[in-house]
Amino acid sequence: MALSLKVFAATPETELKALLSEVNTLQGNFQQQIVNGKGAVLQKSAGKMWLKKPGQFRWEVKGKDQRVVVADGKQIWDYDVDLEQVTVQKLSKGQAAAPIFFLTGETAALARDFTIMAVESKGQCLKDSDQCFELKPKQQQGSFQWIRLGFKHKALKELELLDQLGQHSFFQFDQVVLNSNIPLTQFQFTPPLGVDVVGR
Repeated sequence: MALSLKVFAATPETELKALLSEVNTLQGNFQQQIVNGKGAVLQKSAGKMWLKKPGQFRWEVKGKDQRVVVADGKQIWDYDVDLEQVTVQKLSKGQAAAPIFFLTGETAALARDFTIMAVESKGQCLKDSDQCFELKPKQQQGSFQWIRLGFKHKALKELELLDQLGQHSFFQFDQVVLNSNIPLTQFQFTPPLGVDVVGR
């Protein structure tokens, strides 16, 4: 008696989950560019990032407009170096849908928080990627309308975000290292002496 085997095609959700489930830590460099609805460049920046599951990351903007954002899994510290001010917030469930948090969270929550679609490589896929996804938040009160992720050889390469004001943010990542040993101290933050701390 012959056995018939059903072949199930991978969905965009399962493909993205598979890519992200292999990531426990991630670190690398980034370049960011913010463009308004008319195509004018509003801001450029560059820096380094570190991420670790669950819910930990460090984002450092270098050069002009220096900024350090650190999440330790419980709180978020946002340090504006020029203003000499640190804003502290508790990490809430609502913030889990923010652009950076799905990379450090449980992949099972992706389908709960986002509608996930594949972006064709010959169509709107990001220019330096070979596999792309578009995520739209299911809760409309979020800070962005959609976010696109581009992967090159299964590593995060690009990110594009459209916010509620119609501005596009483009991120390029390089020297990305997956699953290295990142010390916990990288996700701890102590405000420098003399700066204002708001929200603690």
